[in-house]
Amino acid sequence: MASDLLKYQPFKGLYLTYYFSSFFFIRVPLWLIWYLPSRNRPKPSWPLTRCVFIMGLREIMRLPKELGLRERDPIPAPAKGKLKNAELVVVEGLLEDSDAFCGEIRRAAGITGVKPASIPAYWFYKPESSLSQEVKARPGERTFLHLHGGAFHLGSARPDSTAANITRGLLAHSEKLDRALAVDYRLAATSPNPFMNPYPAALLDCIAAYRYLVVEAGFEPKNIIIVGDSAGGNLAFALVRHFVENNIPGLAPPGGLLSLSSWLDLSFSHVSAESSYARNAPTDIFPLGNTPEAQRESYANRAYLGLLDREEARTNPYISPASAHIKSTEGLFKGFPRTFISAGGAEKILDDSKVAAERLQADGVNVTIDIVPDAVHDFMTFTWHEPERTEGLKRACKWLNS
Repeated sequence: MASDLLKYQPFKGLYLTYYFSSFFFIRVPLWLIWYLPSRNRPKPSWPLTRCVFIMGLREIMRLPKELGLRERDPIPAPAKGKLKNAELVVVEGLLEDSDAFCGEIRRAAGITGVKPASIPAYWFYKPESSLSQEVKARPGERTFLHLHGGAFHLGSARPDSTAANITRGLLAHSEKLDRALAVDYRLAATSPNPFMNPYPAALLDCIAAYRYLVVEAGFEPKNIIIVGDSAGGNLAFALVRHFVENNIPGLAPPGGLLSLSSWLDLSFSHVSAESSYARNAPTDIFPLGNTPEAQRESYANRAYLGLLDREEARTNPYISPASAHIKSTEGLFKGFPRTFISAGGAEKILDDSKVAAERLQADGVNVTIDIVPDAVHDFMTFTWHEPERTEGLKRACKWLNS
């Protein structure tokens, strides 16, 4: 009963005032004192500030559970003049009879009741660029489509979001890319919030954004790289799979896949005492104590799966391509484009990336693997995660430029 009151004012405001006062004036000083000796740090090589930031992230991640902050409220689009080196565009949803609305996506949409919809997306430009959304792709021009993370129910592609650190970071360190598109796909929600946007809503939006790049902006599919971080990496794999498995007129598969700390197994099937999930629990950004059983029934899983049978989290390659429960993995990634897989050596779901890399290689895909030893989950979104962030971006861009 008391926790329900925290969803309403003035109780929410009072709680937040108490929470952040104790956070900044009690917890942060205590963390600074505790982690001052390097022997107390999760990794002795980490700087003091990183330890404090990670502890802070763990604490803040607990807030939604207590305050009902589980869905993205409608956010007005930024005024055009406030966007720096970025531009808002509305991506039209697929038509019901579109050739691209087919296969697994149409099957799942029939179960969950999802319909195509128009969604916002953002063009990002290099500071020196004079391009705009009205400018069609130049002959041979390359770009990437960024699908942000956030466990399917959080996050945004907006230029002022944390995810934009990846979009801008890749553009900044790439010699051959002048612009990129980031899509604000629909976020899933479930009880205690209104039920909305389960699978495949977000994937439908990403497919529409890819179609926009090819049909409206004029980019050749071979010149488009799909970039996804965390849950966005899951969507990136599913997006590529959709175009590999379905021969869609005018929409060939993209030219590459860049996976950043991707969450590729919603069933947590590889968890054991020796797994990265257990080994890296003390060093990652997620709160301690989350068991695999709890994760399988987490808000993110329930919101994303919607009315689908929970077995799909175990066996559907569009949802969990790294799952150990998929009976036959031979040919699972046949036809995938060249792929770059980056992951943090200190993150809990590191094994997802390793398993995906092994399966891609087994199917003859050209794979580059970049495991960064001291890095946490989705480290390229954090500007304080240096030097790993910049070095990782440079290696990814070297692959992008090749």
